[in-house]
Amino acid sequence: MSLLKSIPFYKRSTNAPKQVTSSKWFHRNTILTDQVNLFCWKRSLDPSISQYIKKTAALEPEPIRRYVDRNNLHEQIEAAKLEWSHIPDSQPFWQDVYKIVNDFLGFSKTETGTLHLKVIDNDACRKFHVDGYALRLFVTYHGPGTEWLPEGAVNRSALGTVNERIVKNKEAVQRIPTGHVAILKGQLPNRPSAVKGIVHRSPEIIKTGEKRVILRVDI
Repeated sequence: MSLLKSIPFYKRSTNAPKQVTSSKWFHRNTILTDQVNLFCWKRSLDPSISQYIKKTAALEPEPIRRYVDRNNLHEQIEAAKLEWSHIPDSQPFWQDVYKIVNDFLGFSKTETGTLHLKVIDNDACRKFHVDGYALRLFVTYHGPGTEWLPEGAVNRSALGTVNERIVKNKEAVQRIPTGHVAILKGQLPNRPSAVKGIVHRSPEIIKTGEKRVILRVDI
């Protein structure tokens, strides 16, 4: 069975995609339903996590990329933690990562994914686009969050060109706040899907000199 067929949101539908924002993490299951292509959990970061992440951004450790399996996730997170071991007071951050990733892999019923943790200091992915993944977990722990477009502001026929053509209304551009947990629905190439993937991009930070620290898990 293909990944698309194993996740219950892949049904034919003609309605416009919707986005859900909630202060309740249990509402994350809406991302598995027809129509929803973005779920955002509103939350506040623990101050200890914010302090650790600020130090991480300043030191710019090497990016972490790991294939993760829910059955061995604790060991895999501990191994990842060693890669950033020169940064003190890290335990609250890694506990947060473990909890979010473990639950994401569990409720999506895939059990496995690819985890990325990195400091970003450039405008990579600044063009609005749709991911070539079924689902993506994304948290910006430090710096400006991911920008996205509601359906009415997107010219999907222009995807792959330039933002000036893709964005129909600049005033409609939305941003996921720092620390909030987002689950984005994408579209696998050459595979039919019930809902169009969320159109999004990385914020432009080169001009401001800002840095971002992000967690991403792709399935």
